[in-house]
Amino acid sequence: MSAGMIWLAALNGIVSLVSTGFAIVAAVRPSALSHEKTPTGGERFYAWMYSVRGVPLGLLGCAVPFVAPGPVSALVLITAAAVQAGDAVIGARRREIRMTVGPAVAGVVHVITAMAVAAP
Repeated sequence: MSAGMIWLAALNGIVSLVSTGFAIVAAVRPSALSHEKTPTGGERFYAWMYSVRGVPLGLLGCAVPFVAPGPVSALVLITAAAVQAGDAVIGARRREIRMTVGPAVAGVVHVITAMAVAAP
């Protein structure tokens, strides 16, 4: 793995772990997503659903460029980018800049990394 690829994979790992961290925070404190003092049952349910997909995908997206570069890694990263794009759209609809910019940046990093790991 070249120095540039190591740097890119590390950056991808960082955004993946940050995303994983937000998923864990959402599970532990659902009000972090809804900004309500007392989240409803539905909000808690949504936070857990977010976490159930966010934690494994974040950890997988972090590790896969290092352990399985190639088409499988690219597929995982494109999937992670699609999820981040969805999160960014949700953030934009809520008019929350952090929920829009963070996932958008992470998605771009995932796509760039996917292209790099898929290249022969």
